[in-house]
Amino acid sequence: MDEKKHTKKFVKSSDRYEDINSSGITLIFTSVLGFVFLILKYLDVIHLYFQGFTEYMFYFVMGGMFIAFFVVGILSLKQAKVIKAGIAKEEDTTSSVLTYFSENYSKDYIDECIGIAELSEGDIYYKRYEFIESELHNNFEDIDDSYAEHLIEQIYENTFEASSRRGI
Repeated sequence: MDEKKHTKKFVKSSDRYEDINSSGITLIFTSVLGFVFLILKYLDVIHLYFQGFTEYMFYFVMGGMFIAFFVVGILSLKQAKVIKAGIAKEEDTTSSVLTYFSENYSKDYIDECIGIAELSEGDIYYKRYEFIESELHNNFEDIDDSYAEHLIEQIYENTFEASSRRGI
C-alpha cells in the first residue's frame, strides 16, 4: 500500500515574520504595563490589599511572569529579525520556480507526458500532481518538502485552474 508522507503545512516567511513580530511586541507591551501596575501597586496608587506572605507572593509571581513575558518578547523579536532576512530569498525562489514552470511546461505538455487519454477523471489530478512534483524535485533539489508542496499547488493552479478560468 502506497503511504503518502505527511508534511507540516508550509507557512510563508512573510506571514511567520508578521506573526512572531506582533507576538514579540505584544509580550513586551504587556510586560511593561505589568511592571507599571506593580510599581503603582507598590506605591499604593492602586489599592489592593494582601496580608503578610500573600503580598510577597503576589509581587514574586507577577514580577516573574512579567519578566518572562519581556524575555520571550525580546527573543521573539530576535527570531523575527532572522526570519525577515530570509523573506526575499524565499520570494525569489518562488518566483524563479513559478517562472521556470510557466516557461517550460504547458498544460498540454504535462497532459501528454502523463497520458491523460488513458486516465480516469479521478486519476488526472493525482498524475498531474505527481508529474509536477517529480519535475520540481529533479530541477530544484534543495527545496523543503512542505515548501515543495506549496509550490506544486501554485504551479498546478497556475497551469490548470487558471487556464480553465480563461476558457482554454
